Amino acid sequence: MEHHPVAAQIAADVARRDPQRLSAALTETARLRALLPGGPIQAHGRENVAACLCALFEDFDAVHVVESAGESVADKLLIHYRLDVIRAAQRWVCTQTAICNLVDGRLAVIDLLCSGFREIETNVDMPAPSGAPLVG
Repeated sequence: MEHHPVAAQIAADVARRDPQRLSAALTETARLRALLPGGPIQAHGRENVAACLCALFEDFDAVHVVESAGESVADKLLIHYRLDVIRAAQRWVCTQTAICNLVDGRLAVIDLLCSGFREIETNVDMPAPSGAPLVG
């Protein structure tokens, strides 16, 4: 995979936890199916999907995009990103990978797999971010 503008924008919008901004990248009838460590979730409609994706990170003080990538796979778009999440003095890493259908350049169908939040010891340095600012 390589840098992909849609993947980078989706990762940044998820990290911002701003459903209004994220919803601009979704079709009106967007559908999300996600497999999370706590079990599967589904959401339908632009606002619901955006709110659901942002809510996954609402309990954190800051969310930082460490890397994002994407590539076309026939008629689908593969999006992958890695986030550094922070609450007080604790840090976690989380990856999400999605296979998406695009309609007119917007995400219409999102099938997402999440690694869950993997705790990082606070004395271990994270890799340098790929130019993405800390979003909190």
